[in-house]
Amino acid sequence: MTTRQLLYATTNPGKVMEVRKVLAGEGLDVLSPADLGLTLDVAETGHTLEENATLKARAYLDAVDGEFVVIGDDTGVEIDALGGEPGIHVRRWDGSARMTDEAIIAYCLDRLRGVPPEERGAQFRTAFAIGITANGATAGSPRPDAITLYDGTLRGTILEQPAELRIAGFPFESLFFVPEWGQLLGEVHQLPPAEKARYVTHRERALRTALPHIRALLTDGRSNT
Repeated sequence: MTTRQLLYATTNPGKVMEVRKVLAGEGLDVLSPADLGLTLDVAETGHTLEENATLKARAYLDAVDGEFVVIGDDTGVEIDALGGEPGIHVRRWDGSARMTDEAIIAYCLDRLRGVPPEERGAQFRTAFAIGITANGATAGSPRPDAITLYDGTLRGTILEQPAELRIAGFPFESLFFVPEWGQLLGEVHQLPPAEKARYVTHRERALRTALPHIRALLTDGRSNT
């Protein structure tokens, strides 16, 4: 039986903490690039969340030394009334090189001006791309270049006016209200860890869907998915 290590291909400490919380409850450890001394700047040139997640997974699969299962991810916001915009293009939504948080908030509200509350539905969606390193392949395992995709969503609505709350780097935290929680996404993210654990995010939903596949790859490289 081959035993592999699990690497989450992100340099975002908040994402690492969120995923570690879920996997710790499942008895699994996950490493970050920082744990391995890796510093990669992966160009997100894909046209979809899945393509960008795959680019990240492949970049780290090529970079690590040893037997690993690697998870790459990408997250976007999809607004129903705008045909799924901005998707992966949050920072370049208006065609700018890189919009600020406040510019994104203002642009979003401008695009949705006149849209009634019942038609302001939106979702956060996270895509996971999962693969194993070439030297970790065994007979019957996925080919080293094989990537399996999963996703998770969190439905909500876009407020007509932004909340005063601001979380640097996350403009939609001030706009995205989750009816099933009765709270703004940003409010939940600021809760103490013990309280926040009651709320399952889009990233956690993707992870839980992928968990049986991850477990299988960590042990012998075989999965029924």
